[in-house]
Amino acid sequence: MTHEHIKLNDAELVTYIHDKSDQWEFQIPKRPAVIVMPGGAYSFLADSESEPVALTFMKEGCNTFVLRYSVGDACTYPKILEEVSLAVWEVRRRAEEWHIDPDAIVVMGFSAGACLAAMSATQWNTPGLAERLGVPPEGIKPNAAVIGYGCWDNTNTIQKDPKFYNPGAAKIAKDCTPELDFINYTGPHMPPLFIWHNRYDQYVNAVNPIMIAGKCLELDLPFELHLFQGGPHGMSVCNTLTSYAGSHRQDRIDNPNIAHWVPMCANWINTLFHI
Repeated sequence: MTHEHIKLNDAELVTYIHDKSDQWEFQIPKRPAVIVMPGGAYSFLADSESEPVALTFMKEGCNTFVLRYSVGDACTYPKILEEVSLAVWEVRRRAEEWHIDPDAIVVMGFSAGACLAAMSATQWNTPGLAERLGVPPEGIKPNAAVIGYGCWDNTNTIQKDPKFYNPGAAKIAKDCTPELDFINYTGPHMPPLFIWHNRYDQYVNAVNPIMIAGKCLELDLPFELHLFQGGPHGMSVCNTLTSYAGSHRQDRIDNPNIAHWVPMCANWINTLFHI
């Protein structure tokens, strides 16, 4: 495995890349790439949504990456979109070196990280973005996005609802710049979406996945949606890497169906990219 920490301005991209074997052709020749963005209310990066996710999807055959993006007061718009876009470009420009299909780059996020995946999916074509980064416009477009318990309308379903308002969130969430209302940026320029959420999520109103699914139906855009009956916010990949002990383990035991999002997502990625 190639395991590196690559600086991207103020962000860092951590690689989990399969070694290429010369013995026989048992491997996927050009793998999909999954760029993982952990949550943490833009204030910190959740460890349970970082390396465990990368290793889980590496096991499913992908080359994976964790984007350690700016948090706290350093997390501002458009800086945060630029960090995600640079990560997509870094993976795409080094696709040959890393045995990756440059047309199979997936942004995968959880909670706040899911919002960044949604931002990339909906706003990669923001006028002037590619020019500021010095990259070709199509070079920063993700080919798919996986949204785990993410918010599509931060203004109305988070900031204006005291039930879901999170005082620990960083300034970017509290300011709620219009660019955080991703539902307003949906359109045919978007890649396919895989969306999963828990019905009784205590931090992100479960109306959000319904909203984006409805918008995708209205615009005839490709998506897959899984809304699970139970389980709290932040269950990540629901295996022993993320929920070995304590309340996390109990949440996994009490809600066994939620773990199925991982193989369903892996199947979705493989089907989408003809693996």
